[in-house]
Amino acid sequence: MAGSLSMKFILVNAFLLASLSAFGAPGDVKYLGFSQDLKKGDISLEAEFHPEDPYFKIASIRVEELPVVENVNLFDVKEESLNSNKDLGTIIASLDKLIALGTKIWEIVKKGKPITNFKFAKPISVLPKTEDADIAFTQMDSWSAPMARRYKIVYSNLLGMDVISFDYTVYFQHGGSFEGVGKYLTGLTVRASNVAVSWGFEFNASSELETISNRGASSDPIAAATVRIDYQASSVLRDIQSSESFHATGAGEILKF
Repeated sequence: MAGSLSMKFILVNAFLLASLSAFGAPGDVKYLGFSQDLKKGDISLEAEFHPEDPYFKIASIRVEELPVVENVNLFDVKEESLNSNKDLGTIIASLDKLIALGTKIWEIVKKGKPITNFKFAKPISVLPKTEDADIAFTQMDSWSAPMARRYKIVYSNLLGMDVISFDYTVYFQHGGSFEGVGKYLTGLTVRASNVAVSWGFEFNASSELETISNRGASSDPIAAATVRIDYQASSVLRDIQSSESFHATGAGEILKF
């Protein structure tokens, strides 16, 4: 009986190490080793691994800015281009001179998979407050080309292994004016890519508009929006929730904090 259990541990650990060696192979989504969704009859984590196993304990989370290629996946932004006649979405925030339209909260990673269908998630636009924002938008000009900032988040466990990683890109356009006045925002959105989740972990992420503000004068507004990215990593031992915020302006600034 003891010999059988020892052999089972050897086989499981060998398979796990072989799976971890594949981490970092190209592709948008990777699940390493076994499925995260353990079914009845599958190997039980609680039975096969000590509850204090360092493999399941996150030791660090690191964030690094990545270079953005010149054509930075701008196909992601095309559907929200300035030539689009699509609905800008519902009102999600307003100030004296500004109004924000779009989708306030949207998922970017669900159960380890990047969300690619944005049919119901409208990018955020911060525009002049008028009787009809959609009509005002069609009369605006001087928009910049799409801008982007790209970052990588990596979770490492106590064994020094990178067990979760994902990239996300913040897109927006700025500088749009209305009747020759102001600098406004449009197409502000966050997209995830290159999601890698090791066996035994689950990962989710979402984005939310926190607030809008006027960084300019009342007579010549500079629209600004703060967007928060929330992400959650889970294992059999614990959940870890983290967040980051971005502040983008109609003048083309973007701050991360």
